[in-house]
Amino acid sequence: MDNIGGKLNGCKTASDVWLKLLDEVYYRGNLVSPRGLKSKEILANTTVVDMKFPVVTNKDRDLGYRFMAAEAYWILSGNNKLRDIQPYSPIIDMFSDDGVFFFGAYGPRIVDQLTYVVDALYRDQNTRQAVLTIWRPNPRESRDIPCTISVQWVIRDNVIHCIDTMRSSDVWLGWPYDVFNFSMLTGYIMLLLRRKFTNIYKPISLGNLYLTAGSQHLYENNWKAASIITPTNNAFTYKEFDPLSFRDENDLLDHLKKGLLPDILNDQR
Repeated sequence: MDNIGGKLNGCKTASDVWLKLLDEVYYRGNLVSPRGLKSKEILANTTVVDMKFPVVTNKDRDLGYRFMAAEAYWILSGNNKLRDIQPYSPIIDMFSDDGVFFFGAYGPRIVDQLTYVVDALYRDQNTRQAVLTIWRPNPRESRDIPCTISVQWVIRDNVIHCIDTMRSSDVWLGWPYDVFNFSMLTGYIMLLLRRKFTNIYKPISLGNLYLTAGSQHLYENNWKAASIITPTNNAFTYKEFDPLSFRDENDLLDHLKKGLLPDILNDQR
């Protein structure tokens, strides 16, 4: 049983957790207006998702699944160029300061620190030091200030968990993509660990993502859509995500690069 976070947790799919979170923020959030934009907000909120089920599949949300896969590849390959992600999103260019790069791109920061994280987990499976930071100290003014501050991985009882600490998380716009991205990153780390341990290593299994947001919020322009979202029976189903079903980390990257999710999803849209 999993007792991380001080309570027992069963299987928590991204879809189920998202619906509950959406309801919580919409009906119980406090009104605030950062940058003059009215929103509902819950402070210091933690959601727990089973990373084997990292995709929000509610059809009413109409997520961009090709963008979801492409963004995960873009991040894992260390990319920060607008031109390589722009074809998957018509509005993403508004977050680039110069129309070429993204100041707050996760990819370069993650790739620079990934060897340290994997080595820390390899040396000591009980380590508490497998941490990377996304936040830049004293950031300059930018359209692209990263939402994530840090990411930590812990292995307990041969299960790897990801702890994502964010300053800000939009339950409608960003949360579904963040859950997928950090689940893919954790899967990538699992494959790197398998390579290091080779035949003597007992494979770890995929655990939970703990996403803690300083501000978990929902902007006013999404309130109407959020209020009419239907339960999970209006969703498609998919297979369990098992990173170790991929040959290696490059196989996972190639899969995401194609902008496809067929090995994860039984697409019933």
